[in-house]
Amino acid sequence: MTDNCLERVVQIVHKTDSYVIVNKPYDVYINSNDESIQDTVAKQLVQMLPEFVDNSVSFGFRFVNRLDYATSGLLCIALNKNAASQAGKLFQGNHVTKKYIALVRGIVNGEDGDILVKKAIGLDLRDTRGFRMCTPDDDHNFCQSPREAETRIQVVGYGKYDGENVTKVILNPVTGRRHQLRVHCSMLGHCIVGDYTYSDNIDTKPYRMMLHSYSLKIPFQNEPHIDVTINDPFLSHVDPLLQLENN
Repeated sequence: MTDNCLERVVQIVHKTDSYVIVNKPYDVYINSNDESIQDTVAKQLVQMLPEFVDNSVSFGFRFVNRLDYATSGLLCIALNKNAASQAGKLFQGNHVTKKYIALVRGIVNGEDGDILVKKAIGLDLRDTRGFRMCTPDDDHNFCQSPREAETRIQVVGYGKYDGENVTKVILNPVTGRRHQLRVHCSMLGHCIVGDYTYSDNIDTKPYRMMLHSYSLKIPFQNEPHIDVTINDPFLSHVDPLLQLENN
């Protein structure tokens, strides 16, 4: 639990003439229409990069990708309209490599290599908030407009969190659906530690949801590729409740 995360401070980790890559803390909104919320990524960027604020765009910046409020890690911000278009096409075409580190509940069997999850994801009409997503397997009558979704899961370690079994995994979303990683982990029976929504409001003890976007590779054709990797926050010396084997 670093000071930057505790203070909800956005960190710039990479910058070019066209893009800024930042590390978003957990429990921080990217933007919000609620004026009482002062620590959004957008508002922090206005203070950090005032020369790049574009008043023609909502909240002043063009966010190429998104992260949930509870998820930490790498965000790409385009500094002009053309850059946003180029990066957006790469994200939409599934040409961008994104990797997340996560702690999930229970013991995931990784002896047979990577796990490939291919399950469509749609809006769960049972959630009156319009927030929760689902797979058609949950109940196809309530899963609205499911779209193809694919995630690769690599087991990288085992341990305990607050005395309970957890598995450390690397998650590679091949597609980019809303809550994709959270839904796919939940449907396997291994909910992400601290995921209140997909644990059916049970997993409330952890200080955060243990999902972090740590690697981002964007293969541009007309300018240098972006290849950024940041630190893993889920380490035993960072969080005393986490005990990992060989860590």
